[in-house]
Formats: sequence, C-alpha cells, structure tokens
Amino acid sequence: MSEHWEVYADWNPWHGCTKISPGCKFCYVYRQDEMYGSEIASSLCRKTANFNLPVKRRRDKSWKIESGKLVFTCFTSDFLLQDADEWRTDCWRMMKERSDLWFYFFTKRIDRFMQCVPDDWGMGYENVIVGCTVENQEMADYRLPIFRSLPIRHKAIIASPLLTAMDLTPWLDEAIEEVSVGGESGVDARPCDYNWVLSIREQCVAKDVPFRFHQTGARFVKDGRTYRVRRCHQLSQAHKANIDYKIGKYLVPETVKFEWKDTDYHD
Repeated sequence: MSEHWEVYADWNPWHGCTKISPGCKFCYVYRQDEMYGSEIASSLCRKTANFNLPVKRRRDKSWKIESGKLVFTCFTSDFLLQDADEWRTDCWRMMKERSDLWFYFFTKRIDRFMQCVPDDWGMGYENVIVGCTVENQEMADYRLPIFRSLPIRHKAIIASPLLTAMDLTPWLDEAIEEVSVGGESGVDARPCDYNWVLSIREQCVAKDVPFRFHQTGARFVKDGRTYRVRRCHQLSQAHKANIDYKIGKYLVPETVKFEWKDTDYHD
C-alpha cells in the first residue's frame, strides 16, 4: 500500500463469503482459494486461527499488533456477512478494547449495518472506519443513501472494482472522509476506464472530499487503448498517475487525524 507497510496490519477473523452483486463476479477471495487449492468452498464462511489476533500477546506480554496501527479488517470476507453473525459481537468487543488501533472494514452489505452493531455503538466507535463498496451506478444508488443515513463516525466510499462511470455527487459531503477508486484484478478482470476514474476525482474535488486512486486493475483503458497491467504493478501504476487529492502521509486522508502512537512509524 505504501513504502511504510509497518503502519498497517491485517486481521481476518473469518474467511469465505457469498456473492451478492456484480462486483463479486470475479472475487479475489475465490481466485486465491482456487490458486492455493483450498478444500473448502469459498462460499463457506469459517472462523480463522487469527480470530482473536487483536488481543493476542507475545511471550513478553506485548501486543502482537502494536499500538497505532491501521488494521484492515475482514478483507477475505465481508464483516457484515450474515453467516458470521454469531461471531461479530466478540469482534466488536476486541475493537473496543483495542482503542489504540484503527479498524477499517469494507462492506457490500451496508443494508445490514444496524442489525450488526453492538448495543453501545451510539454514533459509532471512534476507532472504526467503515467503507461502503459500490461498483456501478445501480449499487451506488441503492447503497449510498443507506450509508449516508447511518451513525458512523468515519465513512469512506470504495468505488471498486469500478465497472462503469458513476455519479457520486449526491452523496459527497463532509461526512465522507475518502473516496477510493480501483479497477478489477485477475485474469478475467473487466475493464476500468481512466475517464471514469478522472470523473469521480472531479466530483470529489468539487465537493472537497479526499480522493485516492488505489489500483488500476488488470485491464486498464486509457485514451481508448486497453493495457494489461500485471498484478504486481497495479498499485504502483495507480500511484504514479499522481491524481490523489487531499491524501497525506501513509495514504491517509489529510482530513483524518490519525495518531500513530508508535514513534518508530514516523519519518
């Protein structure tokens, strides 16, 4: 994600997900499971050995995930997946206990959000960021009005995999801390047109909302020409486009005041 990988951590309390919308068609979780020869179907949700990772300690009693990190949460499933309802309460508890960490999850199931929050959620936990994923105009028109109405302190819109041009203008305001855009990866990836990316950037700039182009995708269209971009270059090529807006250190929006508690993370 950047040259400072040490400020990030991954936590996948469960693995496996069911496909619910066009963006799921070539899901990277399914591809990875097939690549590594998983004997369990990707659609079957199961707890992982790292379920309790945020509260695990080393032999010297220090946290396995050090204070101040941004924890990408449940990226091999969906945190609001119905199949995981019985486990989610423990995850919220760990998030609250580790108030020295930031937890960031994306979801295509924002319509389940209020069914899934803990009793003490209130206006949201201060250290939890929720990204609502939209891949086309239909999904934006359905999910984003719901997202806008929800009590969440830190909101981001994830336009990925970007499958069509989109107008996000009606939902861009000071409550949205970031819009992050990316194309689809994989051999069967659908095209991502640079004009769609630039259009969303223009919408964000007009509304003064931070914008990040995080990934080109495998089939990137620019000036009418389609480029095949290898997986290892999809992040770096997006970064080289140099079109991010109000994105600061560690690829965090300038408007979000993250406090990296471990001074070793600073330049």
